[in-house]
Amino acid sequence: MEIPKLTYFLAAAQTNNFRRAAELCSVAQPVLSRQIAALEVDLGVELFKRTHKRVHLTEAGREFAVYAQHALETLHQGQQAMTELHEGERGLVRMGCIEGFAFDRLPEIFTRFYQRYPHIRLQICIRGTDELLQLVEQGQLDFVVVGMTFDRGKPPETLMVQEIFRDRLHVLVAPHHPLAQLKGSHILLEQVAREPLFLLSEGFGARRVIERVYEQHGFPVQPVVEVDLIEGLKALIKLGIGVTFLPPSMTRSSLSAELVALPVADLNEEFVFGLVQRRFDVLSSAAKVAMKTFLQDLRPQAS
Repeated sequence: MEIPKLTYFLAAAQTNNFRRAAELCSVAQPVLSRQIAALEVDLGVELFKRTHKRVHLTEAGREFAVYAQHALETLHQGQQAMTELHEGERGLVRMGCIEGFAFDRLPEIFTRFYQRYPHIRLQICIRGTDELLQLVEQGQLDFVVVGMTFDRGKPPETLMVQEIFRDRLHVLVAPHHPLAQLKGSHILLEQVAREPLFLLSEGFGARRVIERVYEQHGFPVQPVVEVDLIEGLKALIKLGIGVTFLPPSMTRSSLSAELVALPVADLNEEFVFGLVQRRFDVLSSAAKVAMKTFLQDLRPQAS
């Protein structure tokens, strides 16, 4: 049984679409279709139910996907083990991260990671959650660390999410802002909505949540300023003339001295911070080491 057949099969199982699977594997769709048909002949079972526009795994296909993924992982581990035996732990890891972690939580993790694995190179892509999920789904990144909300439903079934921690959305103000003087009091969204509003640009999860919540409460969303960088947003809030909304975990280094995060009694929106990878992907040993490191180092700090 040839390796390409298994690769094409897992790509189709991931996407439920032969055209998209062919694009991910960089082959023509007829080639992929023929290889999967040949695999079905080899196995003597039907792996997919084919419709006009999509395909779906049969019961046999779902069961075989487990074995196919395991087989490719085992082969890759063997190849990687031979390389590491000769060269030591090394490789390239392509990861993505939202800005809120990139400048606050990750530098210390990178330092420890480099000290332990000096021959593993990291390529880090800093984008918004929506774009990072698209990049990892397309196979351009090995894994991403993102913050998600459920205002747009669950991530695509092609992706697998390992939850790291959750954090409630807070209103962010400068220490000398009038709302900061109410710390410890029962603050309502109605009070916050009276203040000048600074927001991230459209396309950010936090922006979508605030628009939805304001609309539900009958408040207009009229931001004074819109920016596409969290650091820029925090710099504006430090002036003390307006408010914004972010999870405290994304502003940890700025809190107390420069910014104050206040819970809002009738704002219960949660961000789920997680590590995301493709469901049927075969990661390199270096990528698996990096994933394990980031999961371990991020989780304890979330308490």
